Amino acid sequence: MDNRAVKAEPADDQETFLAALNAGVRYAFQPIVNIQTGAVFGYEALLRHHEAVGVSSIAALFDRAHGLGVLHRADIILRERAIAQFAKLPHAERTLLFFNLDGRIFESQDYHPHQTVALLSHHGVSPHALCLELSERYDNASARHLNETLRVCREHDYKLAIDDFGRGFSEMKMLYDHQPDFVKIDRYFISGIEDDSKKRLMVSTIVNLAHVLGTRVVAEGVETAEEFLACKDAGCDLVQGYYVARPTQEMSDLRETYAAVEEANQRDRRRKQTDSLLVRDHVAALESLDADQSVTEMLEAFRAHKEQTLFPLLDPAGRPLGVVRETDVKDFVYLQYGRDLLQNKAYAKRLTQFARRCPIADVQCSVERILEIYAIAGESDGVMITEGDRYLGFLTADRLLRLVNEKNIAAARDENPLSNLPGNNSIDAYIATALETAAGDYTLLYFDLNDFKPFNDTYGFRQGDRVIVLFAELLRRSFRDGSGFIAHVGGDDFFAALEGVPHEEAQHRARQLMQRFKSDVESFYSAEHRAAGGFSARDREGRLARYGLLSACCAAIHLPGHAPRPSLDRLMRRFADLKKAAKRGRDPLAAETLKG
Repeated sequence: MDNRAVKAEPADDQETFLAALNAGVRYAFQPIVNIQTGAVFGYEALLRHHEAVGVSSIAALFDRAHGLGVLHRADIILRERAIAQFAKLPHAERTLLFFNLDGRIFESQDYHPHQTVALLSHHGVSPHALCLELSERYDNASARHLNETLRVCREHDYKLAIDDFGRGFSEMKMLYDHQPDFVKIDRYFISGIEDDSKKRLMVSTIVNLAHVLGTRVVAEGVETAEEFLACKDAGCDLVQGYYVARPTQEMSDLRETYAAVEEANQRDRRRKQTDSLLVRDHVAALESLDADQSVTEMLEAFRAHKEQTLFPLLDPAGRPLGVVRETDVKDFVYLQYGRDLLQNKAYAKRLTQFARRCPIADVQCSVERILEIYAIAGESDGVMITEGDRYLGFLTADRLLRLVNEKNIAAARDENPLSNLPGNNSIDAYIATALETAAGDYTLLYFDLNDFKPFNDTYGFRQGDRVIVLFAELLRRSFRDGSGFIAHVGGDDFFAALEGVPHEEAQHRARQLMQRFKSDVESFYSAEHRAAGGFSARDREGRLARYGLLSACCAAIHLPGHAPRPSLDRLMRRFADLKKAAKRGRDPLAAETLKG
């Protein structure tokens, strides 16, 4: 049925409703930030004071406007208000405005396209800064004017997002047919994701599908640090929710960077600290094109930079839009009148019409994640690398292969060949981060095996190696759970750390580990030595001495959150003192809370 073929409402009712809407309804803004850095990518405009038009909810407001036949006029009133408010932000030129559309406006009696261009021009906002969110509350894919509206949006360089992805009628079809710039995953899939393997699988699958099409993913409604980290691990690009910031009508409350994200990333020990440096070393600084440049300037760029077969295409704020390939313009250039046609103002082809989608990754992403993005995308020229959502450079396929190879070589150098655990470089980086992150709550654990040398001398190196492998495996079972970090210092010394876990629990885990080791290692001895509870062997000075069965001791240092940090020298001295105390005392664990 044609929704416009409805009984006309009295003009007085229409005008009364629109006047109340204009006088009473306002917007709050909520930031959408880069999941790697916390830098603001954009703001979603969220309606407030809907009760001013006599309705009980925002949904009811749009239902009322639709029933009166003024849905599009109401939308334009709201759109101008949001754009005017956004234009006043001091950093508006570097961010996006996410504005929600009711899909029914395309079928509204009063629907008239092309009004947004004038609104943006009046308020001095670039078309590239507007992202229209299509809500999945209604079946957008069946709307009569949708394809034409999407074409107009592309033509005017507006960005498109599918809101509430996962709960509506047609999102998969829209994702495939229209390849929006963003999908915003519905809060249902985000809530409790850290404890729900099926939700994690669903979100990571959506992310992979979106990245294949060059679409970026927003995790919507993130409320806790645990949800944030799970969404980051799933590959989401952007994040929005109470964990970052609540919506606000006070524009002075809006910031360019949000500390909660920065702090969460600092606490996330699963992030590889050296990858960003490796990525920077391998990125090619390809010349780029601005979307507002002319076709003539594009052709001149290809002529001037013959070594480049493609140019990254950026919006005026430096955000990637895609790539322009030489092969895609050759057809025009080599036609008899092709070059003249491209440069003809009446033809007026925009550079965005030449652009192809290209995988995008932040410079803070792990090498493994960048490789995954490239592989999933299929036939791609490479990966565009961003920093704070701005173009940094381009990783071609050959550069990416060299990057992966160098990462593997570096990991092999640091990894202990016997235990397959990270070595001292990783330990140094972890401790340095813990000392720099005053907000984090850390427990650092240093394990040493008691009387390992006489055991190794008596039973041989092969049996000694088996002991080391046993302890390494027990360490993995005890501490590698997402909040833990484990490593092999060398010889019979090991390191573990927990962040965000009460230090009492960390010590309990350490005691359980030492008890399991003491029990399991007995099988490495002869029956005679097990029965005797030990054996005799020569000490370092060559004197005969009595040794018990192998055991472990632990020095534990608690670095409380939001407390001054000690120096590295002081930390290492305390580790040495506690280790001595643990070896000599009756308690195999010596612990201390250490502050600066």
